[in-house]
Amino acid sequence: NDDYVKFIRFAQWRINTTGYGILGFVTNHGYLDNPTFRGMRQALMQDFDEIYILDLHGNSKKKEKCPDGSVDKNVFDIQQGVAIGIFVKHKSKQTVKVFHAELWGERKGKYAWLEEQDVKSTDWKELKPTSPFYLFIPQNTELLDEYEKGWKITDIMPINSAGIVTARDNLTIHKSPQALIETVKDFVSLQPESAREKYQLGKDAKDWQVHLAQTDIESHNIDDSYVTPILYRPFDKRYSYYTGRSQGFLCRPRTSIMYHIMGLNNSCLFFSRGASKAKPFNHIFCSDSPIIARGFPDASCIAYFSPLYLYPNEKDEFLNGNGKPKPKRKPNFAPNFIKDIETRLSLKFIDDGTGNLKTTIGPEDVFHYMYAIFHSPTYRQRYGEFLKIDFPRLPLTSDKKLFKQLAKLGKQLVTIHLMEADIETESSYPIEGDNLVDKITYKSEKVYINKTQYFDNVKENVWQFHIGGYQVCQKWLKDRKGRELSYEDYEHYFYILAALEQTIDLMEKIDATLPEFPLS
Repeated sequence: NDDYVKFIRFAQWRINTTGYGILGFVTNHGYLDNPTFRGMRQALMQDFDEIYILDLHGNSKKKEKCPDGSVDKNVFDIQQGVAIGIFVKHKSKQTVKVFHAELWGERKGKYAWLEEQDVKSTDWKELKPTSPFYLFIPQNTELLDEYEKGWKITDIMPINSAGIVTARDNLTIHKSPQALIETVKDFVSLQPESAREKYQLGKDAKDWQVHLAQTDIESHNIDDSYVTPILYRPFDKRYSYYTGRSQGFLCRPRTSIMYHIMGLNNSCLFFSRGASKAKPFNHIFCSDSPIIARGFPDASCIAYFSPLYLYPNEKDEFLNGNGKPKPKRKPNFAPNFIKDIETRLSLKFIDDGTGNLKTTIGPEDVFHYMYAIFHSPTYRQRYGEFLKIDFPRLPLTSDKKLFKQLAKLGKQLVTIHLMEADIETESSYPIEGDNLVDKITYKSEKVYINKTQYFDNVKENVWQFHIGGYQVCQKWLKDRKGRELSYEDYEHYFYILAALEQTIDLMEKIDATLPEFPLS
């Protein structure tokens, strides 16, 4: 629905009608490699004979930097990166050729280069865009065949979905159940226009409107049972009011998937299709709560999730002695994937989760193995080119001992990330004060929340650690700026520090355990 895409399509149609011509546009550069635009790129290659792409970069949303790490600036006062696209259609059809060049650096340098150069003087690199993505950027495909032998995560766990779309985070997401209920009660008591003004909700959208959100709450009454924990950011669990109705208080609650999670003993794997150009792939996490589609684990990507177990809808069929639901469940793994694992490991898959890794394997074993592989720094670096544009793929091993070792390490990681681990940190919070989060700075292994108070003994690699697009230690505090930290808050921050330290250590152990890729 981006207007620039519509204009390119219109110009493409007009040139096709004429039979030949040249199209030149200065536009958003998102269509060059975003997986969503693969059909657009393929269509342009079908209709045009020569395609010249000059990527001017400057995407502050993706925090682009020059290859040498220096600052990269946009040619305009905008956040979105920019590209010049020139598309040539000859009178007689020719084999399409796609050329690419790029500019990095300060705006002044880009202006000077553009003033002096033209198409003929530009040092173009010819690309060979291929299925399925037809990328208009250079890509090292040396390891592509090796990577594609792995199982794509969406094929492994076929029941999956994008995360919840709230449409209005400030209204629908809160740090405590009490704050959420107070907001819901107040919101529903107001006239629609008064609610819009008070909560700064802006104009109604097609799928979210103030009066529909109020009607949703009124029709379900205000009840604590609708208060649902949501993993809003890494290690940052918040709360929303979940009725399950689409286009209600929540825009898209993903009810068909969420019922596998809500109030049930289940874990979910969160991932994205593609990662930020500016960072290596680190868009994997787990939770026992729902997530939102935008903002976790990266504001530039849509977050997807797959539940480990699937539960039947008709829960009343499975009552235990106390009359409470005790639903049967089955693992969310494709039959062909399970067959492949059984064949490779010569082990029987037991779907009730009781695998002992000697003669059988269970769903948790597989889940933990996956989690370990996806947290391998070597895996992320080796296949980084492909992890930028598609869902991650899982290489399988035929080595039982290796599978068992990785599953054990993955289990430790999952336990930590679910915030269920009994772990401690050597960090401290030594200075008394008002605990007000003001200016957050890091210096000499201290994380200052204001001029005098700080968390001490925080290692540099812990402070810098990212999950998705977020520097976790900084982001958690930044989201609480202007707020006084409670005892529970800084105890939770201690857990985050310990969790990240343990995560870094386990990632190193995973790499030390793995043989060289490709696995066999």
